[in-house]
Amino acid sequence: MTEPTTRPATPDAGGEREVLGRGIRLRSLFSLAFGTIIGVGWITVMGAWLSGAGAIGAIIAFVLGGLGILAIGLCYSEMAAAYPVTGGEVAYVFEAWGARWSFAAAWFLAFSYIFTTSFEAISVEWVVSALVPGFGGPVIYTLLGQEVRLWSLALGLAVMAAITLINYRGGKTAAWFQDLMTAGLIILTLIFVIAGIVGGSVANLEPMFSGTTPGAALIGVGIVLGTAAFWFAGFDTIPQAMEEVEEGAKLRLLPRVMGASILFALVFYCLVILATAMSMPRAELLASELPAAAAIEAALGSPFLGRIVLFAGLCGLITTWNAIFFASTRIVFAMARAHMIPHRLAKVHDRYGSPSAAVIFVAVMGSVGALFGRNAILVIVGGAAISAMIVFLVVVLGVLRLRKTRPDHPRPYTVPGGRGFLVLSAVVALGLLGASIWEPFHGAGGRIPAEWIVLVVWAALGLVFYRAAAPLRREVSERQLRWLILSDEDPK
Repeated sequence: MTEPTTRPATPDAGGEREVLGRGIRLRSLFSLAFGTIIGVGWITVMGAWLSGAGAIGAIIAFVLGGLGILAIGLCYSEMAAAYPVTGGEVAYVFEAWGARWSFAAAWFLAFSYIFTTSFEAISVEWVVSALVPGFGGPVIYTLLGQEVRLWSLALGLAVMAAITLINYRGGKTAAWFQDLMTAGLIILTLIFVIAGIVGGSVANLEPMFSGTTPGAALIGVGIVLGTAAFWFAGFDTIPQAMEEVEEGAKLRLLPRVMGASILFALVFYCLVILATAMSMPRAELLASELPAAAAIEAALGSPFLGRIVLFAGLCGLITTWNAIFFASTRIVFAMARAHMIPHRLAKVHDRYGSPSAAVIFVAVMGSVGALFGRNAILVIVGGAAISAMIVFLVVVLGVLRLRKTRPDHPRPYTVPGGRGFLVLSAVVALGLLGASIWEPFHGAGGRIPAEWIVLVVWAALGLVFYRAAAPLRREVSERQLRWLILSDEDPK
């Protein structure tokens, strides 16, 4: 990158504002969002979906969750087009609710992003072990009741290092890699879906719901719906890249890109659930370690097609890993630039225009999460779902608030339906937040869920970081802070 990594501030604002290199296309924003949403969960957690809700129950949960997230995504589109800066939510919540709320939302979003990279580091071994039986290697320790094996851990950390290098070289390189992997994911998954539906049987969909009563079926749908925020989180990677979009991009097309990523993901999830469930009787399916791969292999008697599913899963895993790593670094960079956490994390690489210090920080934190092994996966899913829905709700309410407090601010895109649609979106977000909080509590059998404990620890760590940055933050005026967060030279 040849662009400067800092911009002189105006005389009124003072100081300097670090900026990132440009070069990301709108097409790549779709790849970032869709590739983040569709990871490897449909392979590693398919058994939990089918056992928790049944085939049709799981599909209903994903349709409800997807449509709810679509409404929230449209609200995000309005914010992203109006405030095209790195670390989207940092700017949106700051403008609507102030600096402290902005930090709180960004810090919880960072949890969702950073530890999803840990999820991917753990999951990659799971998929590779199915491709190469006995791959794991010797046990080196046991944590959370799960054996952690040498080669499994080494693989996760090695891929983390590769993703780190790609992102260290800048957003344009990360976006190019994302386009390539997303294309592979779509092609391989189409083969899987067609094979599963053509070679399967509708009779295998029974039982369509969990339990034998309407109440039990409803609870099953609620269990899967409670994690919907995690499985559809990813459209919000788009706001993290807005400051790096190439000059002249048509921001009015942003809602189409964001909406398409969510709707394509909704269709994807429904098709892979249907293809998996049709391929094999439920009892046999749930006995498999990776139901999606086992289902296709059994239905068509072809180990080769089973491996295609696993390769599709690897593509999905890498797309999510790369995109969520990208988003993690941008949210950390934006917080550091605004002096919400130590400012050294806002360092920009002179050559690549990447947030190099934030890249290293995310790599270290994500690698720590990977040390906990497979039994940490559901804790990560539950905690990340709660974190994401907290942020989504605050952003949707922020759109409502800014319609009143900043009615004259330029908006290249405005959510249709007026206030009524925004209120409905807020109600949907609140409902999904409630479901995400209830789901781990229900699973813990009345005990305090591990997900809640982890989030409390993360909040405490955030308080330490926030206080560490306090001395420098006290030297920044309100006008300077607006310049750092919003690039706003004329705050009124």
